Amino acid sequence: MAHPRDRRMGALRVTPARPILLRRIWDVFASRQVWLALFCIMNGANAASATVLTLPTDDGPRTAILLPTAESGPQPTVIILHGATISAERTILSSGFAEAAAALGFVAVFPEGVRLVWNDARGDGSGHADDVAFLSRLAQKLIDDDIADPQRLFLAGISNGGLMAFTLVCRGRIAFSGVGTVIANLPTHLASACHPAKPFSLVMVNGTADPLMPFMGGGVGFAGRRGQVLGALQTAELFAQAQGCAAKTTHPLPDRDRTDGTNVIVSSWSACAGGTELHLFAIQGGGHQVAGAHTFLPMLLGRGNHDISAATEILSAFKGL
Repeated sequence: MAHPRDRRMGALRVTPARPILLRRIWDVFASRQVWLALFCIMNGANAASATVLTLPTDDGPRTAILLPTAESGPQPTVIILHGATISAERTILSSGFAEAAAALGFVAVFPEGVRLVWNDARGDGSGHADDVAFLSRLAQKLIDDDIADPQRLFLAGISNGGLMAFTLVCRGRIAFSGVGTVIANLPTHLASACHPAKPFSLVMVNGTADPLMPFMGGGVGFAGRRGQVLGALQTAELFAQAQGCAAKTTHPLPDRDRTDGTNVIVSSWSACAGGTELHLFAIQGGGHQVAGAHTFLPMLLGRGNHDISAATEILSAFKGL
């Protein structure tokens, strides 16, 4: 005897109404508009101010969410690249970059990778789209549409997005004034093949106990099979040397949260070419977490740090340029 929920009329199956209703509820909740409205409500912003940009590419239509400032004309602008499997909407809500950009007067742009990954220079097979072309086109559009001030155009990225930021600045033709990376090091393939369009300031935020992005360099991922990267300090020193920076200075930051089991040591290089500067925030005991944001799965990804906000440190450094 057929189960009551599997009634049939000839060859036609009668689908229960509840799963359809639940699916529709989920579709509404997961929509881009709802995520944007939620962010705006939480931060006292106007939901109508958020714009979704769509660009044609060889990989199909690509999108980015733009959060403008209240000012008109070209503004300091930062493009923020999400981590693998993390959407642009979730990055807006959880990374701290949207709030920091609003507080410091930046237009914030959150593009999205194909299948939520970026095809960075590791060549680990996780991405296949031409993301250098897409992101270069996006940056140029922001300039051409008088959204971004070309002299104050910045780039930031988290994890896979940070690796993509290094890839774009090394292989692209857009002249970014500053790059900020969170839990990301330079892919080894770029160490001898990085040709930035101009000298740029660099701010890195890395955990010394990151189980996915090795602080000392080596294989990426839990098994170390997702491509190779330089160490965090090695990455910073490579750019410091290339840009003719002065000697490194190092100092600890106040341990404001003594409960998180981490503290921060900052290494800085100044007097670099073009007035640029480099900073490495080494989170002692920190894992694969965005400093200042919610600590996610600490048993798996390691400890988070709440002495600083990675987003605020990066954009504050850019603000002074």
